[in-house]
Amino acid sequence: MPKPYLEWVDKNQQTQYLEIVDKVFIGRSCKGVDSQKKILVHDAQVSRDHAVVSRRAEHLQITDSSKNGTWVNEIRLAAGASSEIVDGDSIRVGGFSFRVCYPENVTDVKDAAILTDGTRVTPTEIMVTNVVADVRNFSTFSQDHASSDVYALMKEIFDKFSAIVYQFKGTLKDYAGDAVYAFWGHDVEPINTQAILACQAAIKQTQTINEIRTQLTGKNLAADNLQMGWGITTGKVTMSHYGSRAADLALVGDCTNLAFRLSGLANKELSEKIVICSQTADLVRDDLALKDLGSVSIKGRTGKEHIFALNQS
Repeated sequence: MPKPYLEWVDKNQQTQYLEIVDKVFIGRSCKGVDSQKKILVHDAQVSRDHAVVSRRAEHLQITDSSKNGTWVNEIRLAAGASSEIVDGDSIRVGGFSFRVCYPENVTDVKDAAILTDGTRVTPTEIMVTNVVADVRNFSTFSQDHASSDVYALMKEIFDKFSAIVYQFKGTLKDYAGDAVYAFWGHDVEPINTQAILACQAAIKQTQTINEIRTQLTGKNLAADNLQMGWGITTGKVTMSHYGSRAADLALVGDCTNLAFRLSGLANKELSEKIVICSQTADLVRDDLALKDLGSVSIKGRTGKEHIFALNQS
């Protein structure tokens, strides 16, 4: 069977190849790694050790370890996350792209000079749609049930919701306590396409709650009373880092805060499970059924917000 390799075009417009024997390291220096197992990218937005492509039997996987992100088929991986990759997939780090291939012949990649300066983590303003799924009354929920049951239930939620985010081409940002936070960047697809995908992911997550309850019936008492609410917003955020770890990716913006606020209202102060902002409503109203909830005051915010409910069917 042909062996997998990565293919790219260098600065001299020459096609280069590197066979994936067990691991291939991608970054600006990858110190201590054999030259035949690394691809050096001369880009200030690429980390010294940016990503690793691993091979196990015939399966390939890429793991992000960067500060500025790794894209697979133009979908950003969450910081520190892994993704299966197959023949024909594209990988992008900084402004540099690779293609995953299964060739008949493999040519060794040329060794390159090592860069040693720091990674430039550039704050970037982008348009995103945020989805926050939040467990209702989590403090009381935790108090009333065994910690082992709460853990098992939250793990089931995180696992299933994460898979749904990836299914609808989103990026999982955080497990924020009792909430799952994901976002859809609008730099790849048309803005309304990304907003629709985000809403469809939230709808799928609401449907999955019943599956989780059924699966855990009689096994986990915490699942019996599980209730959640969703908040969805669209707007500009600044993407950067606060800390030194790759996982410290931050999306800072009013729309992010609003998504968490709306998730706290949904299925609690409001009977609707999925509450969305007016900007998101404008993008999806031609494709998804909405209910106008009017303008409401939201704790911690001045003025009122015009909000809508998203039909779950």
